[in-house]
Amino acid sequence: MSLATRCFACGTVFRVVQDQLKVSEGWVRCGRCNEVFNALDSLFDLERDTAPVWPATEPALDNPPATAEASAASTALEDAASDRIDERLSNSWRSNTTPATRVDERDRLEFPDAQFDPEFSIGMLSDNNAEATTLPLTSEPPAAAPTLTTTPEFVRHAQQRARWQSPVARVTLAVGGVLLLVALGLQMGHHFRDLVAARWPQTRPALQAWCDLLTCSIQPPRRIEDIAVESTALTKAAGPVGADAFKLSVALRNRGNIPLAMPSIDLTLTDPLGQLVARRVLAPNDFRVAQTAIQPAAEVPLQLLLTTGNARVTGYTVEVFYP
Repeated sequence: MSLATRCFACGTVFRVVQDQLKVSEGWVRCGRCNEVFNALDSLFDLERDTAPVWPATEPALDNPPATAEASAASTALEDAASDRIDERLSNSWRSNTTPATRVDERDRLEFPDAQFDPEFSIGMLSDNNAEATTLPLTSEPPAAAPTLTTTPEFVRHAQQRARWQSPVARVTLAVGGVLLLVALGLQMGHHFRDLVAARWPQTRPALQAWCDLLTCSIQPPRRIEDIAVESTALTKAAGPVGADAFKLSVALRNRGNIPLAMPSIDLTLTDPLGQLVARRVLAPNDFRVAQTAIQPAAEVPLQLLLTTGNARVTGYTVEVFYP
């Protein structure tokens, strides 16, 4: 046999235990709406009875008793409380061989929806028959429902939005944004200092002062895509320099609109069979040129004498790059 009761306020059906009802004199607290009510007024058997009709209101006294009569009635109610509980519970436990009408599925589905106060309510019995908690035995009226301390989620979200939209938060965010933009500008200016100084020469003094502070240097920018090899030549050197001496001539042009750094040259020498004879990287200093940059639309001729020893050189390749 399984006893249950229905909340007068929200209509939720709960399972109850006979011993716990005796201790609390029938008073329980609804775990869903926190309403305190007498479970005996709507007590029924889940296996034989149907749930009481809801909504229902608790009966009220039409003519309240006088002061002396109220005292006597209160004493009589206290003396008969135990008998009333035993009578209601014994009627619920009365055996019956006739199949009883079960509680409707809607009432059954409401059981897991409720949550109870572990100190002052009848808990819902789960499938593992966990016992519920009841009100302590007392002759005084049940205390008022405790106030929930957990703030609803939507209230926390609203409070969080209000904090971010406050004047102090807005000013703090604005100042922080400006400082981040300044820091980003300084970082980009330091990283692209060569390009900025070449494109806007008026900024060179400020950038030079910045580099003096950070011990860095300003050099012509490097953009290998704007460097073109106009012509190359590898010929026998004339004069008394030797039969194995060659003269390398390379003409470079700056096709950009800003001065660019002088690139290095990768020279590869091959024999008649196309086999590699020698390979060397030639820096701008190897050509003994004074300038370190190629001006926009300007052409710079480079020449260099080199020897190949006894190797027979018939082919070569020239490539420019920045190391």
